[in-house]
Amino acid sequence: MGDKAKEHCYFCTKTATSREHVPPKQMFKGFECDSITVPSCDEHNSKKGGHDQAIVSAFLIPLHTGRNKYPLEPEIIQAIEFAKPAFERTKRFAVPSPFLKDPPKGLEDLPDLAHLEPSINVASWIRQLTAGIVYSKIGLANTTIGWSKATTWSPDWIPTDSPGPVAHREAVDRIKENQRKRALLDKLNWQSGWSAYPRPYPNKIYKFDVHVFPDKYVMFRHKFYNRYTWYVTFKASKKCITKLIIGL
Repeated sequence: MGDKAKEHCYFCTKTATSREHVPPKQMFKGFECDSITVPSCDEHNSKKGGHDQAIVSAFLIPLHTGRNKYPLEPEIIQAIEFAKPAFERTKRFAVPSPFLKDPPKGLEDLPDLAHLEPSINVASWIRQLTAGIVYSKIGLANTTIGWSKATTWSPDWIPTDSPGPVAHREAVDRIKENQRKRALLDKLNWQSGWSAYPRPYPNKIYKFDVHVFPDKYVMFRHKFYNRYTWYVTFKASKKCITKLIIGL
């Protein structure tokens, strides 16, 4: 790695051996944009490559199966077309399944979801993405942030005890509670995040916003494919926060 041999992994601060794309490059197949890359150790780059593709498939399979029922933006359709060949390759990890066990009349044709195999931890994936984005702004592996303690939550992702369809009543209760929480979070003072340079990521495919609380907590709001929102909250030093918000 030459002069970069002393770089440290964006997530765990071990000696870096490669560079990681954040978000993963699989998300932008077919788009003319640049990439944000950060130094990484093997554990937080090459060993999770298969997980990247499975999670991208899990995001896109429901949009693909529902594309004739719900209108999609041209960018999302383009992303689906480039990702479709991977759906078959990743079906062992991103398993298509009906959403509801007992759909009421009128909801029998809901798009299939894609349940992730238990070995793929989407919350950890979101933490690592956030850590990479933070590194790209502050320029160093920040040991003051305990990424393993960062909290993650999505109003668009309904976890279940076992893969497969969920009961209609459970789904309704979860969706109502998630909508309530989302409405509260979206009232916060959000600032638009940064992107790849000079050719930014397509906004409909990925973007994020940042909110800083008075008590040194920071929240990221990631948006994937203009459909899926994930919130990540972590505590950071005053110095780190100052670097994060410069230019926002």
